[in-house]
Amino acid sequence: MTKLLQSAIGNRQLAIENVFSMNSARIEIDLGPRSYPIAIGNNLLPVLGKILRSHGMRQADAFIITNPQVGGLYFDRVRAALEAAEFRRVVRHDIPASEEGKNWDEFSSTCAALLKAFPDTGSVPLVILLGGGVVGDLGGFAAGVFRRGVPFVQMPTTLLAAVDSSVGGKVAVNFGGVKNIMGIFNQPRLVVCDLDLLSTLDPREVRSGTSEIIKYGGVCSASLFEQLERGDLEKLLALDPTVLTDIVAQCVALKARVVEQDEFDKKGIRNVLNFGHTIGHGLELSADYALTHGEAIAIGMIAATRLAVKLGVCPQSFLDRLQKLIERAGLPISFADQPGLFDRVVRAMQMDKKFRDGKNVFVLPTTVGAWQQVENVDWALVHEVVRSVLH
Repeated sequence: MTKLLQSAIGNRQLAIENVFSMNSARIEIDLGPRSYPIAIGNNLLPVLGKILRSHGMRQADAFIITNPQVGGLYFDRVRAALEAAEFRRVVRHDIPASEEGKNWDEFSSTCAALLKAFPDTGSVPLVILLGGGVVGDLGGFAAGVFRRGVPFVQMPTTLLAAVDSSVGGKVAVNFGGVKNIMGIFNQPRLVVCDLDLLSTLDPREVRSGTSEIIKYGGVCSASLFEQLERGDLEKLLALDPTVLTDIVAQCVALKARVVEQDEFDKKGIRNVLNFGHTIGHGLELSADYALTHGEAIAIGMIAATRLAVKLGVCPQSFLDRLQKLIERAGLPISFADQPGLFDRVVRAMQMDKKFRDGKNVFVLPTTVGAWQQVENVDWALVHEVVRSVLH
């Protein structure tokens, strides 16, 4: 582990778990009674049941929310690991893998499936979210409202979910054309990140996950950004075990530090995690999900940094470095324009949850590893940078 990782988590416990594998880490996120650990390593799936039992989860039943692709690869192995730890019933429920499936109808169907599987009020299942960000967001929301809340565990199977969405407790679905507008804060009991599961990812999904990693480096950690620049980006894309463990742990530690200071997103500290997301989310929705989340965020980071340069809060040199790194990751810096797309993106942005009292709010980089929040930016400038990434 790097010195950055140690400093990023302050006094938080970080232990190398040799019991799992040589390249492994355990990071504690300190949220008082809602605290939980994140286990990162290899070959964790076969001992999943033991891990759950060792962390105090005594449920007899499990409800696995996954998608057809991931479930086809890993559900039988998850079930075997749970049955070895004396889970009595293991029920599988599939939702679509794509962001389009993260909607109210699928959320309702998931809640109905939970009730059908466990109609007895005395039966409280452990919900396990086996998948990427869509499974984690929708499944965590369902776990939070079923019987006013049942325990759940995140088991991310994408790089993006491993470094970002599986940690922090924001769970939601898209509704009315607005991304993540219906949701709650609901912290998992545990995050189990078996990096071996990333080996079956499509290369496009690996590239998509690097977008969030570049985000963390860009506004949270100059050391991480420079580490990617020096060549670890390519090792990450190749899923090099040592680099992968190190960088995933760094990102998780950085996010844990932010969430600990602003769990419920009330102080503005957590806004840092939205670098590139205001414009990126608007584009992701407006392009009808032709872009992955990470691809949209990459374009959003370019647009936000161009805005920062125009406002004089960020040097052109950082934009140049950011663009080079994004391109090295195989991510886009623009999207093909089409009739009406600009107007749709702007309308979607105006629904951004950070905007208050008619004022827009943007997270803008100031230099490598630093940021500031800027409010009430002239919409003419915003329109200019949006148009700059549509061509």
